Amino acid sequence: MLVETPRFRYTVLILNCLLTFGSYYCFDMPSNLKDQLKDQIISKFTDSPDTYYQYFYLVYSWTNMIMSLCAGLMVDKLGKEKSMYLFVFFCLVGSAVFSLGAGLTSLDPKLRYGILFFGRFVFGLGGGPITIVQNVFTATHFTGHELAMAFGCTLTVSRVGSVINFSLTPALYKAINKAMGGTELYPNEYALSLTLAVGSTLVLVSVCSAIFLSRLDNRAMANKEGPYKEKAGAQVDLFAKPISKKINLSDAKEFPALFWLLAITIALFYSVIFPFMANAPTFLEQEKFGLCDSYDKDGKGTDCNTGWRVSCVYGVSMCVSVALGAFVDWYGRRVQIALIGTGATIPTFYLLAKTSVDPVYSMILLGISYSVCASALWPSVQLLVDLKISGTANGVATSVQMLGIGIVNIIVGYLGDKSTYESEQFFFLGLGGASFIVVLMMLWFDTDGKMYKGKRDARKKDDGDGDGDMLEGLLDGSIQGKDLP
Repeated sequence: MLVETPRFRYTVLILNCLLTFGSYYCFDMPSNLKDQLKDQIISKFTDSPDTYYQYFYLVYSWTNMIMSLCAGLMVDKLGKEKSMYLFVFFCLVGSAVFSLGAGLTSLDPKLRYGILFFGRFVFGLGGGPITIVQNVFTATHFTGHELAMAFGCTLTVSRVGSVINFSLTPALYKAINKAMGGTELYPNEYALSLTLAVGSTLVLVSVCSAIFLSRLDNRAMANKEGPYKEKAGAQVDLFAKPISKKINLSDAKEFPALFWLLAITIALFYSVIFPFMANAPTFLEQEKFGLCDSYDKDGKGTDCNTGWRVSCVYGVSMCVSVALGAFVDWYGRRVQIALIGTGATIPTFYLLAKTSVDPVYSMILLGISYSVCASALWPSVQLLVDLKISGTANGVATSVQMLGIGIVNIIVGYLGDKSTYESEQFFFLGLGGASFIVVLMMLWFDTDGKMYKGKRDARKKDDGDGDGDMLEGLLDGSIQGKDLP
């Protein structure tokens, strides 16, 4: 296969897309198996099972908070190939340990929980950083107008993993449990572990993808073809140290006030999305929605049809993210668009809290909100800071985001143990409202219109200038701004 042909580059793209498919599938597996994890393990050693369940997401978020600052430096030091193998290895080992902990039924429940927690920690070491390496490969082999398309493809395929997880995992657990002689009231003790092992198997797909991707990239490098072709007597090394800017926290003093408002908005908004999705299947089992075949005296449902409804959030994002991103890039008005996205969370959670309307409509609305804000917020980071400190800006914004998500996970766990379903929904509504207010403040601070202007407002430049700036920006660290699972 010739390196210079579209066939080669799109083979690279396919392999690169599969690099995060398994990790995105595994990320929310605990959400679909929350009742099983609580009933079979957590509830056996504590009276606060929701709080301990949330720790699975807390450790992932705070591990990513640290790794988001370190991953770029690791790619600089180790190179993209070694970093890819390291992060995929963390994903594989972490998911396997999590599955193993669920299957060690002879151990003390608290020790089993400790193994699960450790597995989630290891998974967090690779789950977020692998997307950074994925973006490096994308920016290496695709430039110009194809770059946005390639990034959209990687995010879309990743979200396919999330959608399949929410749609498949509940049914998969039921099938495995039934095949092994278990019932709803008396589940087979190994059904949970085997269901989680499916996620580990899918991470193996990512491992195989990494191996073939590395071979193709090395081939292009060895032959000095494609992105590594020599030009004007010098080899084009996209990852030479003069180009790759390292994260330096001292650069934070140069961030404008508008950047910090943007970082707070990102933290507040994503603290709505990810903690909610970590509990969404359980939330939708409420008796008022009537999505379960039967309910016990405590209102807990069995044989519930909630998985595909929850998957609508990521499904909407999967379908519209590429087109919506292109529209925002052309139209601008990012603050006004973010107002629509953050504002949509308010009716979403009011419907869930106070009505019995089929929650599929709320999930679609939340999916639209998520897609709109993802398109308007993260790309704005590069618009607000100098190119030379964009890596630090994305690292700081991601760390603030993960810090907020971890804190909200703790609060949601406490509310799940001590309060009511309705109070949890109003808590999410409050966070969405807070993000809406901060976006309103951004209107006041965007005095020079950096977030207002789009391509349609810009003057025409010489051919190729915009593409070169985009590629350089991505390689200088803006690639870290992609949503992490």
